[in-house]
Amino acid sequence: MANAASHDYLIFGTGAMGSVLAGFLQDTGCRVTMIGRGNHFSALLAGGLRVTGIWGDRFIPAERVRGFADPRKAKGRFPVILLCVKSKDTAAAALDASRLLAEDGIMVSIQNGLDNWDIISSIVGPSRTVGARVIFGAEISEPGTARVTVNADDVLLGEPFSAVNRGLLASLEDDLRRSGIPVRSVSSAEIWSAIWGKVLYNSSLNPLGALLEVPYGKLGENRETRDVIRHIIEEIFLVMSARGVKVPYADADDYYHHLLKCQLPPTYDHRASMLQDILLGRRTEIDALNGAISRYGRELGIATPYNDLLTALIKFKEKPENRTISRTAATSEAGKIEKAFSSA
Repeated sequence: MANAASHDYLIFGTGAMGSVLAGFLQDTGCRVTMIGRGNHFSALLAGGLRVTGIWGDRFIPAERVRGFADPRKAKGRFPVILLCVKSKDTAAAALDASRLLAEDGIMVSIQNGLDNWDIISSIVGPSRTVGARVIFGAEISEPGTARVTVNADDVLLGEPFSAVNRGLLASLEDDLRRSGIPVRSVSSAEIWSAIWGKVLYNSSLNPLGALLEVPYGKLGENRETRDVIRHIIEEIFLVMSARGVKVPYADADDYYHHLLKCQLPPTYDHRASMLQDILLGRRTEIDALNGAISRYGRELGIATPYNDLLTALIKFKEKPENRTISRTAATSEAGKIEKAFSSA
């Protein structure tokens, strides 16, 4: 049995977000093990993990870094696993991580989009699944270094399906707060509302920004793109209503005006993560955003033509043979976007 309060964490997926969490938790005195891959992960194993940005600097020297590129090499069982992979990798990562999760442990989804919690629950069970809404931004400024760029609200933790090990959940909340990351636990209804609120924002801007290759602010300046955004939001509200999802907006029009007046201005220069993924030759998270809305719409008999079209166009653009810019230009542009993009 895992202890009611544990300070032993496995960070599964050590990109920008996972690196920030790993650095802050370990600097607080927690025992942290990381699973990762790629140049950034190799660099932090060799030279240590550095976290910089708006919450201050942390450095974990290489001799104190515990990390594995192969999850099969990690030993023992962990009471708390923070799953920090992209939505497209959720099923495979959750399955690998499940072999390392204590019997009464919890797996926490530190991810964007829909369906992640359902996938994790199907693998480890609803009583071991915790949902999170993370809305601070982080980027890899150089291999081995993660930078916190912006914070819009507290990290929210909640139980999406059923009660979990409350001692571990409380311990996680306390450790994050002590490390300097603002966090609070909320009810099941509130965590679902929060993740859908973030889906509204991401689905409205991310695919359009990727397809048109412009910062978010440009999308709000033009009547044509504003009209598309309005239709995307209207379709999502139809799906949410049919699924009984509650968000803190009266209706689609209320959220549309909130997006333009409150959410767009602070992120005017942000670039779409989907464009970054496309330029770097990676699959996007479209299936967990607009693609999920399209799928829910089909199941419910609700027409979602705007979300359907955006999903199809992004899937087309993902394919290397369909890109309209050269590899050299893509590499140059991807470098610029990595600097400008907040991965929250």
